[in-house]
Amino acid sequence: MSKGFISVAASGVAITTGAASAVAAIPNDASGNRARRVRLQALAACYVRPGFAGTTCTTGDLLLTPYEAVLLDVTPFTHIAHLQEADGAVFVITPVEG
Repeated sequence: MSKGFISVAASGVAITTGAASAVAAIPNDASGNRARRVRLQALAACYVRPGFAGTTCTTGDLLLTPYEAVLLDVTPFTHIAHLQEADGAVFVITPVEG
């Protein structure tokens, strides 16, 4: 990725969190491969954890606060586990080209 800029060339996915941990597949980038880097943004507080299909998320994992955006390198992972903080939250996983 170049000096502070990101490129978005593929659609992401919007996910609604629940009271139990669940997982979502990391979306593909513009070349059709699983994204190596993603931008996560939440509309309400929720917890997330990169991992694999069986990964679970707890209240000790990465907390996304409302309207916060986080860039993550998810190269070794296939999924992102998620969990609501208080109420169901929507968060978006957007593949970032780099």
